[in-house]
Amino acid sequence: MNLASTIRELRTASGLSQGQLAERLFVSRQAVTKWETGAGVPDVENLAALARLFDVSLDSLVAGVPTRLVEPGAVARSQMQVDISREIDFDINAGFAHTVSLAGSSIEKVQVTLSSATIDDIDQAFKVQLDTRGPHFDIDVINTGIVADAAAREGLGIEIAVPARFTHAVELSVNADRCTIHDLSGELELSGSIPRVELLRCDGHIELDISGDADIAAREVTGKIDVNQINATSMLHLAQNAGFSAATKGKLGRRTLRFMRDGEACEAPEFPEQAPLAIELAGRSVELTIDMTATSAR
Repeated sequence: MNLASTIRELRTASGLSQGQLAERLFVSRQAVTKWETGAGVPDVENLAALARLFDVSLDSLVAGVPTRLVEPGAVARSQMQVDISREIDFDINAGFAHTVSLAGSSIEKVQVTLSSATIDDIDQAFKVQLDTRGPHFDIDVINTGIVADAAAREGLGIEIAVPARFTHAVELSVNADRCTIHDLSGELELSGSIPRVELLRCDGHIELDISGDADIAAREVTGKIDVNQINATSMLHLAQNAGFSAATKGKLGRRTLRFMRDGEACEAPEFPEQAPLAIELAGRSVELTIDMTATSAR
């Protein structure tokens, strides 16, 4: 399914007319018509707004296979927000969740939204604590104990939006089935048990300290990705028009880089001297396969 069909299907499934969707996104009805007929394409901000409105991950929306952040018909939703007017570092502890979305936004606010189709009293089950008193902006999603961590991992969706222009660095710790990060620049560190990671339109230094095997997708990412793991076998899917380089780091333990294209193992490509994206594998007893199917590297 292409993007135009995806937008039309999500709109109708949500019971919205083209005019109502246009009002929610602050665009004209004619713009929505163009999106749904393929005569036009939403810009980055409108794509992100569509993903948030329909509760799907941005990467899956663009791919035409929308994956909901929470099940359709979610019965509980909670949101907190605070204004930001200066450059700041974020330290985020999201605890346990089914899905987590971290996005750079054009709005000068921090927004944290919790949603669930299985946890009824979400306001009582979880508290969001925002603290700007220290050198970092701390965001903590706290489980009050009403539901087990296992229930949170099965049914809690967390969406965090931070102002892109004021975000210098982010440390995000979470245990979730999937984490999507998009439209962020600067220093980014992601840690926890996360089998599925999606990176979209990010630029800077990204450090992935993920426990266990992981399936990582990187689309339009520039800068550097450090993958640090122990006793893991992971996959990195690249969707890059530009080249990349890859290397291992460390003296103790085994670190293995492999490459594949179109489902078949292949030799490492010739890496450019100044690659737009540098990939570094560190840790012990770790293997990383880089899938180059959607890249121009040869």
